[in-house]
Amino acid sequence: MKILYSITTNKILTKLLTKSEGFRKASSFDHEIPANMRINCEVQVSNRTGGIVNKKCSRSSLGLGRLPESKAEVSSLFIHLCTIQNKQGTKYKVAGNIEGVFTKFVSEGKFTIRFKEPPHDVAAKADVVLAKSFLSTLKMALQNKDIKKMHLSNLAPAKQSQLEKPKTKLVILNKKDYPITTSFPYSLENLRVNNVELNRVENRIIGLKRLKTLDLSHNVIRLLPVTMSKMQSLTELHLSHNNLREIDHRIFTGTLSRTLKLLDLSNNELELLPVTLKYLEGLVNLNVSSNKLKCLPLSIGRSQSLKFLSASHNKLEVLPATLFHLQLEELDVFGNSFIAAEDRDKLNLVAASKSRRGFPRLREIAAMCCRRRGLRPTAADIPSTLVDYLNSWLKCLCGGFCYESHTLSYVSLDFRKISHSFSINDRDNILAVATLCSKRCCDRYCKR
Repeated sequence: MKILYSITTNKILTKLLTKSEGFRKASSFDHEIPANMRINCEVQVSNRTGGIVNKKCSRSSLGLGRLPESKAEVSSLFIHLCTIQNKQGTKYKVAGNIEGVFTKFVSEGKFTIRFKEPPHDVAAKADVVLAKSFLSTLKMALQNKDIKKMHLSNLAPAKQSQLEKPKTKLVILNKKDYPITTSFPYSLENLRVNNVELNRVENRIIGLKRLKTLDLSHNVIRLLPVTMSKMQSLTELHLSHNNLREIDHRIFTGTLSRTLKLLDLSNNELELLPVTLKYLEGLVNLNVSSNKLKCLPLSIGRSQSLKFLSASHNKLEVLPATLFHLQLEELDVFGNSFIAAEDRDKLNLVAASKSRRGFPRLREIAAMCCRRRGLRPTAADIPSTLVDYLNSWLKCLCGGFCYESHTLSYVSLDFRKISHSFSINDRDNILAVATLCSKRCCDRYCKR
């Protein structure tokens, strides 16, 4: 337990809040902070002289405010605790009445305020941002900073809506139910909006920091905003049955690249997938069925977490040979017009003319050295363009790395070696395009 005692409550909060992680960033989340400084939380109150006042944590509303027409000074401030059982609430005087504050677990949204009179310990658990903002405002109030300008509570009894558990799931299936003038609950973790003719992904959806599952299927979305790359918690993104024609390569970067596990882009109008798909390091399930795709990215083999891949009913003629490096559970490429294996030699002649062989450039030699030695320089070490270049490598069938100097070749792909279950048009082997790192690999794989 981290308990600080001081002569004045001002010193207590000044020392405590400046040490608490993240308070400096709290102001960047103002859109989630209630206008009247009242937060929803779970509270347990303990009486230091007579045990626990309420044995279980109860849904509560914790406010910081002053009575109407009272002076705008710290002596007029109260902390107002309302519960379902007591909506009128209990008022705790602030000035000279805070004996200590516990903030060891404030990063989890937990804090405790110890009052002198009555001798209560109020232990609260709230949203992390709201908890930090509440304590930060309390600190400013105790320092008598701009109390007139603060949006404090009027200490009125709490409403039923303020005592309800934050909504985590919302389903909208009718256009009339889609909120126009009101915002989405900040606590949403699962949002489903279908059949409402939505034509874009709004910033108020992108800004939902707890959102884990977003289903915008069966709408008319044409483009995805680049700001989606900043979504912090999203693990599932469903965008099937829209009008998507292209996807900006920047979307699959940022925090989204580290959190996304399921991506459904089926039944759209996509002709190409961005090469940055390789940055989705945690992607497990990818569905791009029923589009107009002519090829899959050669770098798809870098998605080592991928277990389920569906690319049926597209215009694929070949597959990337980097699929050899994956351990898929299911692969569905049914309904594509794959090139017959008999045309392999002809295609290899064309591919040879497009291959990049010869002496490697200095940049490529340096990049290969970085890869072999396991070096991962960032934009703080070298120019960002070189960082992008280092991440542009492709994998040879032998497991080596390729940059500019490589040979394109068509090889036979045996699905039984890359997936436990697969669906294809009545054949076990089709052609796959490979990037080979050396003449030795060309001799080894091209003759198969």
